[in-house]
Amino acid sequence: MDRPSYGYSADDVPPPQDGPGGQEQGQPVCPRHPDRVSYVRCKRCDRPACPECQRPASVGVLCADCAREVSRQRASTRPRNAMGGAMGRSRPLVTYTLIGLCVLAYLGQMAAPQIVTQLAIFAPFRALAMPWTFFTAGFLHGGVLHLALNMYALWAVGQYLERTLGHVRYLAVYLVSVLGGHTAVYLLADATSQEWVTGTLGASGGVFGLFAAMFIVNRHLGGQTAQILVLIGLNLVITFTVPNISWQGHLGGLLLGAAMTAGMFALRPRAAPGADRQALARRSALVHAGVITAGVLLCLALIALKAMMVLAL
Repeated sequence: MDRPSYGYSADDVPPPQDGPGGQEQGQPVCPRHPDRVSYVRCKRCDRPACPECQRPASVGVLCADCAREVSRQRASTRPRNAMGGAMGRSRPLVTYTLIGLCVLAYLGQMAAPQIVTQLAIFAPFRALAMPWTFFTAGFLHGGVLHLALNMYALWAVGQYLERTLGHVRYLAVYLVSVLGGHTAVYLLADATSQEWVTGTLGASGGVFGLFAAMFIVNRHLGGQTAQILVLIGLNLVITFTVPNISWQGHLGGLLLGAAMTAGMFALRPRAAPGADRQALARRSALVHAGVITAGVLLCLALIALKAMMVLAL
């Protein structure tokens, strides 16, 4: 009956013959370090491995090359999310962080309204002088009810989308939707009316972008979409019927969130049988980074076009 060698082999013991330099002929040497004799063999490829090249395994040892290959194979079989990225933590940390930042911003508004609000609120007439307000206004809110409604929607939709898209892609869709909402406000505001100096704030542009993203995700994954359409429809009705709501911001966030998510699904690399999924994940990350960059550049181009139109007045 054969017994396991656990990395050692009796066949490795050479006959007692002296070779050049006093070394015994037939001694097993490490392929990566030919000057080192080793009687320990890799359990995968059965090649000798010196102490520097030995990697501990569940039984015996592996050589450095086999350990690297096993690690690559394990990485290629890890589960991936709907966008081809690595599965993140189950806890929606990005969603919780966004909610926390909105709450902190609102507390800052209550403590120092003239400082926080004036520095972070978006208004078309000063948007180019204060470009950060395209994003920071998405963390401000006009009251406790406004904050509570947006944070509930972000919590309800964000948890699902963050697990489905991955932390980075989810955050990118949200932030680009916020940018798209304020870009629409800037683009559609009449420079000769009160709209040009009216401030806009709230996370609604980002939330509407997530509504659109959730619809597209469920459509591609075969989930329910009717309820999401009803949700979007009801919110649009409220947007266009209740006064003092920025319909431009809601519509801009909705359209850009939809475009970003649809673009990422349409351009993601397809996994063929036997394909290197790790390489596909890297290619997917590059493609999706390009989609997000294209969305940002589109907003910048529209902002520049509007600015030239205003200067021409």
